[in-house]
Amino acid sequence: MLKKMNPIISCFSKTVLALSVFTFTSCGPDSSEDSSTASQDTTAAVVNDTASPTQDFFYSLPSPLLMAKVFRKTGLKYMEGVANSPDNVSKYTSIHSKTLNLGVYSADLAYTVLNKQNQQASRYMGSIKRLSDELGMSSLFDSDDYLNRFKNNLNNEDSLITVVCELKSEMDVFMKDNEKEKQTLLIFIGAWIENMFIATQLTKEANKEKVATRIAEQKYILNNLMNVSSNYQNDEEFKGLFLKLNELKSLFDNLTVRGEDEKIMMDERQLKAITEKTRDLRKEIVG
Repeated sequence: MLKKMNPIISCFSKTVLALSVFTFTSCGPDSSEDSSTASQDTTAAVVNDTASPTQDFFYSLPSPLLMAKVFRKTGLKYMEGVANSPDNVSKYTSIHSKTLNLGVYSADLAYTVLNKQNQQASRYMGSIKRLSDELGMSSLFDSDDYLNRFKNNLNNEDSLITVVCELKSEMDVFMKDNEKEKQTLLIFIGAWIENMFIATQLTKEANKEKVATRIAEQKYILNNLMNVSSNYQNDEEFKGLFLKLNELKSLFDNLTVRGEDEKIMMDERQLKAITEKTRDLRKEIVG
């Protein structure tokens, strides 16, 4: 048990984290965040040679499945009712809310698949298809019959993960080909907030120090996220979300970074504040 106000120390430096998070885009059944340094450097070099800083971010976004894997390795267990209910899909009527919750449901899908909650995962896949259809992306599911493939492989975790990864890749290509950077950003925000929400809500059920370490490391993801989001801060639909994200960022900014390895220090009070702000922001998104 952590004592009140005791520091929780991240074991990763800023440099290592930047490589480990932003270049792990593969999500096959055997992939993990422990990819080789050589592979990381190669990926980073390719991105930097071919893209602007803004494009770098979009090209290197970690998948919702990978984000869920990172938190699962801390010992987080499945808890019924933490994820957004797939029944809420009918509540999302604007393009903005549909796009954000497409990201939320992508994170929930990963959470249920990795925890072998396959019937619930099938419902999330249905919600994702519905939102994709309503957002003009029905061709993604039709191209390789993803929904039926998913339902036909509910008892095969590796096959389910493969379907999820292939669908994510198809969506990435669709977004890039159609120059939908804002929509890509919203989907990622929805997925990131949902994964953060699940992790912060389950800290009492897992190794709190390990979970807190992973949460603290999100400081660098959020910094990059806010840099890109600033391009849309005056967008009427986006500005409210930008302000809320900035409030969360201010809490991460208060975390102390020490030493040559730039280790992140976080105490119980700071974890509580981040948990509450994440909960409030997630409530704004899912309703």
